[in-house]
Amino acid sequence: MRVGVPWERFEAAGAEVRVLQRTPQEDPRDDADVPAGFPFRWRRLPAPQRTTGWERRWVDPEHGAFKRLERFLDRLASRYVYPHLFGAWHPYCWLLPRRFTLAVARVTPPRWPRHVRPVRVLVVSDIHTGVFLRPETLAPIFDSLMRLAPDLVAVTGDIVEGRVEDLDGFLPTLGMLARAPLGAWYCLGNHDYFTDAPGRVVDLLGSVGIRTLCNESVVVRSGGGQFVVGGIDDRTLGTPDWACLGAAHGPPHLLLAHNPDDFYDAERRGVALVLSGHTHGGQIRFPRSRPLVRHSRFCLDEGLYVHRDTMLAVTRGLGAVGLPWRVGAHPEAMLLHVG
Repeated sequence: MRVGVPWERFEAAGAEVRVLQRTPQEDPRDDADVPAGFPFRWRRLPAPQRTTGWERRWVDPEHGAFKRLERFLDRLASRYVYPHLFGAWHPYCWLLPRRFTLAVARVTPPRWPRHVRPVRVLVVSDIHTGVFLRPETLAPIFDSLMRLAPDLVAVTGDIVEGRVEDLDGFLPTLGMLARAPLGAWYCLGNHDYFTDAPGRVVDLLGSVGIRTLCNESVVVRSGGGQFVVGGIDDRTLGTPDWACLGAAHGPPHLLLAHNPDDFYDAERRGVALVLSGHTHGGQIRFPRSRPLVRHSRFCLDEGLYVHRDTMLAVTRGLGAVGLPWRVGAHPEAMLLHVG
């Protein structure tokens, strides 16, 4: 049961609808800038890059024999190596609060419904709870982010490193995200499937008020209007079903998709704004250079993109994978003023 969140849940013609319950008044948070008291660094995102759809790498980073071997080793390490190697040593807990940055932007997707008042969306991705992190390191960051009063929180996959046990001790901290009046929403990432029990991850997140959307969507009402929030299953290890995603309410206005390479599929289906992670911004990269390791076939590494009438926001994510360190691609969350 969710406590202290001012929305109601009810069924209408078989469709779940979430309604923001608050007294209509002028919204004092009219700017996407961050208040002076915010304890972490923040940066304004550059204007969206317009893509042609033809930008792509020669090698598909999600398929092929090398990728299958890498995925096998990654899963093996996350389950059986990291828990022993980093059980007592947590270098990322030192780095995260010192390097964390909030990326902010105001975006107006062409397909966004005009009758909806501006919505503040907090995007968090790739937390990778587990041996690299401790809850007491993450809690002050989440508390500060929620003090920015986002209307809605989108968590775009990879909440664990590779085991369901990675969530042990983190659920109260993750539950802070459910303070958002329009809810905290989740979509599954490839590391969630490393657990072989993604359903258990979904259940645990649900126990603290974070609802998972897997090939489904819901209607959210806010400020006298409404918009559709959807989530697509992981592109690599899940089973994306675009027909099922849009069956109930049509194309989502706000789509959670762990992998940014879902961008062009979403554009063809009329989605307004896609929120993604997965790339870590490269995690290790030299200043003013492209990532050394690129996880997007279409070169959608980080930041804002637009193709025709669809927009994409790719966050570097909060955690680390493979190595408990980041260089040149600092951990971040993203605050978007949409509308």
